[in-house]
Amino acid sequence: MASEKKPVRYTKDGKVDMRGRHAKPPQHRGKIDPELTKEIGAELLYWYAKPKAVTDEEIAERLAEYFERTLGQGKLPTVEGMCLALGYTRETIWRWETGAEGSTPFRRDIIKKAKDLIATYDANLVTEGKIHPTTYIFRSKNYYGMKDEQEIVLTPNNPLGDARSPEEIKKRLNERLPEEITDIED
Repeated sequence: MASEKKPVRYTKDGKVDMRGRHAKPPQHRGKIDPELTKEIGAELLYWYAKPKAVTDEEIAERLAEYFERTLGQGKLPTVEGMCLALGYTRETIWRWETGAEGSTPFRRDIIKKAKDLIATYDANLVTEGKIHPTTYIFRSKNYYGMKDEQEIVLTPNNPLGDARSPEEIKKRLNERLPEEITDIED
C-alpha cells in the first residue's frame, strides 16, 4: 500500500505550516523556479563580467553601485555578492578589512562600513521574521565577527587569609587541627 502524500498547508501569513512531520518548506521540495534561477544568474553574471575595482575610488564607486542596484531591486545584499561586485575573493576582502596585504586605511574603513550595512540589514530582517534566525546566526558568526561567548569573572580568594610565609601557614594550620593531629611536618 503506497502512502498518500499530504497536501502542504499554509499559515494565514502565507508561510508553510511546519506542523506534521511530512511538511517541507518550499526550498526543500526539489524544484527551483526557473525564472528565479534566470534572475539570480543574470545578476551574478553582471558582476562577474566587471573588471576588478583597483583604486580606492573605484572600490567606493563599485560598493555604491552594488548597494544601490541590489537594494533597488529588492534583493538581499550579501558579503559574497559584495566581494563578487568588487572582483575579489572573500579572503582578500577580509585581509583588507583587517589591515593586511593590499589594505589601505580607506579600504579597511569602507569594507567595515559595507559589512556593517549588510549586518544591520540582516538584523532588521531577522527581527521582522523575514529570515530564519539560524541563517542570521551563521552569517553573524562568519561575516560580522559575532561569537557565542560567556564572560566569567574569577575573584582570587586565598583561603589561608593574609598569611604569606610558610611558617605563618604552618602555625595557622596547627591552630585549627583537631587535638589528635598536632604537628605538621615540613
